[in-house]
Amino acid sequence: AREMSANSYFEDAVRAVLLRWTALNLAVSNNWGEGDSAMKRESLVQQIVGGFAQGKSVDPSEVEAFLDEYLVSQFATEADDDSPYEVSHLVCKLFDLIRAGQLDEAQSLLKAPAASLDACVQESSDDEVDSDENSEMQEEDVPSQREPDTVSLTAEQQADLDDGWGVVVRTNKGRRKELSAMDQS
Repeated sequence: AREMSANSYFEDAVRAVLLRWTALNLAVSNNWGEGDSAMKRESLVQQIVGGFAQGKSVDPSEVEAFLDEYLVSQFATEADDDSPYEVSHLVCKLFDLIRAGQLDEAQSLLKAPAASLDACVQESSDDEVDSDENSEMQEEDVPSQREPDTVSLTAEQQADLDDGWGVVVRTNKGRRKELSAMDQS
């Protein structure tokens, strides 16, 4: 079997990174933008790989700016979670490792599990409350197959909730969970 070229290995690595990027996966799975979401993701792979075609390292901040712009222009969304920063740095690190022939190290960076989209929720504005209430009622009718997360609050966090503030905590399974005073009723 012929070994993969560094370029095709890098292309596969970029594709693997993008398949693990939650913000992009939400945009693709929900078909945000003007449709053809899967083709847009593949186009993003090709454009990133093309940006490294000269065989020289690219500044991660340039890749980050490109990713931010691409999400806005192609999917009409913004990633407010610094994920474009993380993705851009990972892509640049992978390029440097693959170019240096350190394929085992590059492969180990790609072994991180992909995030599940099941835990993702869409933030709503006040004018969307009615439709969200309906979808919450429908979700309550469906029995959950996932074991519920339990949360332990400190006295300070409980006081914040009692005062009407929201609190972000880690659940018993290590997930982040945002609580509000309304969740406590």
